[in-house]
Amino acid sequence: METELPTDADRVWDALRYPSTFLYVCRGLLGFPALAGRSSPMVAGERGSGWLLLFHVLPLTRHTIEVREVDPATMTIRTHEHDHLVQTWDHTLRVTPAAPGRCRYSDTVDIEAGRLTPLVALFGVAIYRYRHRRWRKLVRRHLTAPGDLAATA
Repeated sequence: METELPTDADRVWDALRYPSTFLYVCRGLLGFPALAGRSSPMVAGERGSGWLLLFHVLPLTRHTIEVREVDPATMTIRTHEHDHLVQTWDHTLRVTPAAPGRCRYSDTVDIEAGRLTPLVALFGVAIYRYRHRRWRKLVRRHLTAPGDLAATA
């Protein structure tokens, strides 16, 4: 899934690296309390587990995230995630410049969940549609400079 955002790629890349941004773009749909209060950017090699909560209250699963790559040169983050239902949720997050004052943000996910893969994939599409709407809101509210014409486009 890809979204064009009305701000510079560097601004989105800077935000993308922080767990607080993940929590913001998922707020309302998914909670991951294990990341609450975390202020440092993600780094390759770190790994953590915690409860993934639907609507911030219904426990879905204990989810594990391993950050495999954080590449500032390509503005790419790659994670390997899994839980008791999903054997593989390999997620690539990427930011690319599009035009002056604009960029593209994309999420690509490879999923393996056995016979549940089609259902998990549908859930994934819903999650990422929601997250992309929240990214657009985040950019409008926090990642554009005052007076940016691109922010109104």
